[in-house]
Amino acid sequence: MDKLTAILNKAGVRNISTDLWGIFFEDISYSGDGGLNADLVQNGAFEYNRADAADWSNYSFWRKVVPEGSFAAFDVLTDDPVACENPHYASIEVEQAPVALENVGWDGMVFRTGETYDCSAWMRVEAGASMPVTIALLGDDGNVLAETSVTIDNTVWNRIETSLVASGAATQGTLRLTFTQPGTIDLDFVTLEPRTTYQGLKHFRPDLVEALADLHPRFMRFPGGCITHGLGMDNMYHWDRTIGEVEHRPHNFNLWGYHQSFRIGYYEYLCLCETIGAKPLPVLPAGVSCQNTSQGPVPIAQKDMPSYIDEVLHLIEFCNGDVTTEWGAKRAAMGHPEPFGLEYLGIGNEDLIDPVFKNRFQQIFDAIKAAYPDIVVVGTVGPAPSGQDYEEGWKYAREAGVPIVDEHSYQSSSWWFHNLDHYDDADRRGPKIYLGEYGSWNTQLINGLSEAAFMGRMELNGDAVVMSSYAPLFAKNGHHSWNPDLIYFDNERVYLPYSYWVQRMYATTTADTAWPVAVEGPTTLRRDLPNTVRLLIDGNAKADLKDLTVTTASGKRIELGDVHYDARRIDTGLDLSADDYSIDATVVYYEGRWGMQLISGDVDGKNHNIVSLGRGHSVQVVRDGTGYALAGTEVSMNEVRPGTTWQVHIEISDRGQSMKLYIDGEPIACGEEVRDEPRRTVTVARNEGEGETYLRIVNAMSEPAMFDISQILAELGIPAESAAATATVLEGDDPYAGDIGKASPTKPVEAAVDLTDGAYLAPAWSFSIITIK
Repeated sequence: MDKLTAILNKAGVRNISTDLWGIFFEDISYSGDGGLNADLVQNGAFEYNRADAADWSNYSFWRKVVPEGSFAAFDVLTDDPVACENPHYASIEVEQAPVALENVGWDGMVFRTGETYDCSAWMRVEAGASMPVTIALLGDDGNVLAETSVTIDNTVWNRIETSLVASGAATQGTLRLTFTQPGTIDLDFVTLEPRTTYQGLKHFRPDLVEALADLHPRFMRFPGGCITHGLGMDNMYHWDRTIGEVEHRPHNFNLWGYHQSFRIGYYEYLCLCETIGAKPLPVLPAGVSCQNTSQGPVPIAQKDMPSYIDEVLHLIEFCNGDVTTEWGAKRAAMGHPEPFGLEYLGIGNEDLIDPVFKNRFQQIFDAIKAAYPDIVVVGTVGPAPSGQDYEEGWKYAREAGVPIVDEHSYQSSSWWFHNLDHYDDADRRGPKIYLGEYGSWNTQLINGLSEAAFMGRMELNGDAVVMSSYAPLFAKNGHHSWNPDLIYFDNERVYLPYSYWVQRMYATTTADTAWPVAVEGPTTLRRDLPNTVRLLIDGNAKADLKDLTVTTASGKRIELGDVHYDARRIDTGLDLSADDYSIDATVVYYEGRWGMQLISGDVDGKNHNIVSLGRGHSVQVVRDGTGYALAGTEVSMNEVRPGTTWQVHIEISDRGQSMKLYIDGEPIACGEEVRDEPRRTVTVARNEGEGETYLRIVNAMSEPAMFDISQILAELGIPAESAAATATVLEGDDPYAGDIGKASPTKPVEAAVDLTDGAYLAPAWSFSIITIK
């Protein structure tokens, strides 16, 4: 058995942030409407349209039921609406009754036996008319689980409310409104919510809130993400349009491909933060739209900046102002007279750091400092931990004196292991760091272990890295826009992957002090890479590859000829064995913002190579099934003109551990993988208030290992023979176990641990937190 010795440097003590572990919510993958929003009705306001999805209309997710012998016309009108902000409504002309509208919800509606469901809708009829409406909950086979009737005789819009108690269960239920007499009835803003809540928090799905509360987050960042600044001006998120009466919150398309009703708006987000004990960290646009907007970001016009700055300042007043202020009074009118106590405010997200961004951000930043000097502004430094936006963002943040900057990093498990020292040399004099979005690509045990190892070192650097949050937070199964995610769900239940348990293990053992630890012994992994060489072409691009040729170091030359690539994966048929080889081609690039990839090596295995061309140029290695860049030249949203021609030469050595990309004879991206990957780590932190010391031990290797921790106990004055210790251990037999959208095969287990001999046996493929009183 491998034996390792952990040595703590007590002189290196660091006082670390107590706000380190938080959460980040963005409405992606149906995590808002259809997820956190408890409303079971989809498109209850009849506002869906082609901006949401190409085949959606005002009646999407409604079924028009006209039995034989009946007749009705289902209109969509906008004259004299309930709310001019959302003007569309259904108007049903019934000539031969009965007819009905059925809403299918979000992949069906789940009804639970004995549960009360509150239904509301706005309705009106023509003068002199009176129309009975039967409201029913239908089960999976169309049977009636609950039913009630209302009579509509008002000629002006009126909100009706009723409740139904389900007599049975359903997973594919529907809501049916039946019109049983001739006449014309107008209908809008139909809702149906189960009455059960989490600690009285209305309009939120309780099991999803519980999953958040169990993470004990110190803060919550919201509402995004790219959602914040939107694709163009019309899609930008304006916080003040998401408060007040829900009917008057203007709907908008969701840039992740669906719809935003804003039933969960800023007020609701703030109430959610309060309920789960998290400080709010709202993020507002920095006066520019998302850099992924076609042809780049669009700024708010300078003549409109004063009013936009007022909008920003009004949010702070809404959160912190007393009831005598204009916006504090609006908060009180919504039911919360006490201030929310806002400390942090984010400005911008993954923005293109160009002169226009700096100009708009500076105006907003200066106004906040002048009006509310106690508010801590969180800036942005682009979408990745390297590249032009990262470098320019950090340079500007230092010049402007931004207190905290928001970094993002989505990487393979191998990258996280290889970069445990990423924050060791962070500038303690400059802006503090918020790792606002991060995650290891996939939901397997190895991904959770890589995050656990990195989080331990992030905690050690908690004097510089003051906040962090995994991303994305939620994903509804069947509607994934991003993988992985921290919490998966469907209509019935919640599924927690390995990364969730790692986050929870850290968040329930928060610390205020940390010490550097050195580990002596076999801590690293060296892979035995395959010498298989195949070649695929992939990516969302169109290009011609002329004279595609592969040459091995021994001089064997394979001519693959001309290949026309049309955004569909091509297997070139190459199949040979080699440690070192080169790839040559003349590439004529036509279109494809996100580029194309040449995938080589053991392409069906978990370890191979990728060369990317197009949006930027990079060389990447795939390890444990996910990739990271060894080198690259990506420039934010760099577009390539149709017909651009490159002479491409690629050199791959040591089965992919060294890669070089040349274009037109110039070295563009050259990188070499560090052969030894750290896989066994120990970090130590303490919560002085709780009187607890935490030893965090990762063993991401296939064999158990004995860790000698006697020196740590001695340095911290903890007698091994009298220490009351508990170990919480997350482990598994297979590092690649854990599927997207499913619960992790194993969960953390807690048990007493004997440290009298100053040693701890860490299981294979495990993350342990030893808590010592």
